Amino acid sequence: MKLKPLCYCLSLALLPSMAIADTTYGQSTPDLLTVWSSPIAANPDVLTQEQMLEQNKVNAAQAIATLPGVVMQKSGNRNEYTIKVRGFDSRQVPVFFDGIPTYVPYDGNLDLARFTTNDLASIEVNKGYTSLLQGPNLMGGAINITTATPKKPLEGSIAYSQGFARGADYAHNMSARLGARNDLGFIQISGSQLKQRFTPIPGADENNAMAGTHGRRDNSATDDKRGMIKVGWTPRASDEYTLTYVKQDGDKNSPTSTIPSKSKYKYWMWPDYNKESYYYSGITQITDGINLQSRAYHDKFENTLYMYEDLQDKKPSYSHYDDYSNGAALQLGIDTRESDLLSFAAHWKDDVHRAQKEKGGDWMRYKDRTWSLATEYQWAATNDLDLVGAISYDWRDSVDTDKGADDNKQTAFNWEMMAKYTLANNDNVRFSVSDRSRFPTQKERYTTEKPKDKTQKGIINPDLDPERALSFDLTYEGHITDKWGYQTSIYYNRVSDAIMAHTVYRNGNAFFQNQNSGRIDYVGLDLGTKGSVTDWLELGVNYSYIHSDPKKVAHIEGLPKHKAYMWMTFIPVEQVRFTIMEEAQGWTYNRIDGNEKLAGYAKTDLRLDYDFGYGVSANASINNLFDKSYEYTQGYMEDGRNYWLGVEYKF
Repeated sequence: MKLKPLCYCLSLALLPSMAIADTTYGQSTPDLLTVWSSPIAANPDVLTQEQMLEQNKVNAAQAIATLPGVVMQKSGNRNEYTIKVRGFDSRQVPVFFDGIPTYVPYDGNLDLARFTTNDLASIEVNKGYTSLLQGPNLMGGAINITTATPKKPLEGSIAYSQGFARGADYAHNMSARLGARNDLGFIQISGSQLKQRFTPIPGADENNAMAGTHGRRDNSATDDKRGMIKVGWTPRASDEYTLTYVKQDGDKNSPTSTIPSKSKYKYWMWPDYNKESYYYSGITQITDGINLQSRAYHDKFENTLYMYEDLQDKKPSYSHYDDYSNGAALQLGIDTRESDLLSFAAHWKDDVHRAQKEKGGDWMRYKDRTWSLATEYQWAATNDLDLVGAISYDWRDSVDTDKGADDNKQTAFNWEMMAKYTLANNDNVRFSVSDRSRFPTQKERYTTEKPKDKTQKGIINPDLDPERALSFDLTYEGHITDKWGYQTSIYYNRVSDAIMAHTVYRNGNAFFQNQNSGRIDYVGLDLGTKGSVTDWLELGVNYSYIHSDPKKVAHIEGLPKHKAYMWMTFIPVEQVRFTIMEEAQGWTYNRIDGNEKLAGYAKTDLRLDYDFGYGVSANASINNLFDKSYEYTQGYMEDGRNYWLGVEYKF
């Protein structure tokens, strides 16, 4: 029997439920069809919405950081939460939202804390083999954030949670979703808001005058709102065409550092941190053995930043971004033998950056055009051995540059392969090797200043080459019982042509310039076990070890050697679920060129869920139970102890 497109899509959805990282404990299978990949190549770590919310992970950054090999990052004054995946930073691990690449076109980063989890179906993280069919810049893997779609004729939910800290109303989180589906298609409308009025100061730092007053960090409020409309047409069981509109408005502030800083601007405020997206995705069964998938999108990012020397500053520094990306992609899948699949993909994307340094001032404008062609072949070599191989060719043209800057072009060839062997007991072992690239961002090529130090000027380098990573991954997935399994991975990543800032001299004056001068080796181990141990206990534990060996700088900042995460859910009766969460990581280096260290930490969270029946449930939680003081970046403490009470109705 041929591998028909519908079976192909179903296999993508069902495969993760077989892997330890993706156990869903009898819940409905999450939407996983956003990832373009052959079924054997799709081996992501997956978080469902139920897991994210039950473990108090209210934004994507918190959720992703629970996975092995992933650590949280925070960029100081920017109050921006990103992640590192096996040493790769957020520019090297692209984020896809319903399969659409999403990031700030100028600097390539994305504040994952702005993506709330209320209406997400799942988050998928590829760390080893990452299918080149997804597009360019997959050097360090990929993160796929998938939104929910209705499964029933009529369904919906409404939820509200209230947070308390330091004896005050601290935050609230609310969401609503309404959807309907029939034989012709579906429609869904959803909205959410997560508003935090202040960051509570941990008890150990309450006497730090630079932290704030009355247990509250100064200038620390955030407000994230998102609305979404999704409409789908399903003319046949195997075909689906979806139009989505997403409007996301953010308003965030950043408190000053709690330690003396050289930065001129101590308080940063973003009255606008907004995204607006229109996108289409489609699946078409052309014949019994040929499948076509398609995407098109317009993704807009608006950012307004004020930087103050102090809170009485009447003339703050100003920066405004008005960026957008347009793109489209096609993937063709062809059954070649009974269980083999040949796929082709083509991607086009335009990234436009427009910026002002003062209100009413001149506009700076850059435009990049990126293309990617890829092919992947899945081969069932024997009943137990599957092989997958892929190649791609990417090229990027600088279509428009600001005055005085040179145009430039870059190209990159990528390849990868994976072997998967299934044992008699359905355990499996995977080995993959890849050589993938990342194009330098507009900021890396053209920036001439650093916001933290306006006096330090830079020299542009438009002709930066792509960074590259040669990666090896060996993963074993086993099962203790049908509902409880484990996973272990060892890996080696060698990054070459790494982009690093260097001091150069012109006429006796010192400048910085980004150059392809670095090499970094990463060696690591990921261990995890997860599943239903008994009828009354569910357990998840993972541990990550990563050793970094940079050749041109002293250290890799913000990357711990040891990181662990554990959760246990007790179910004394059917209606009650009590979850304990513990996260810990070792010390990290604070700077790439210094030996200062940031202390490691461990913190504990609790959550109690009670199901009243008829779709009504309530929850109570405590985050940072022991009020630990910890930081991801020196001088920028995380939330002290806080309490939440919530209620939800689903139908």
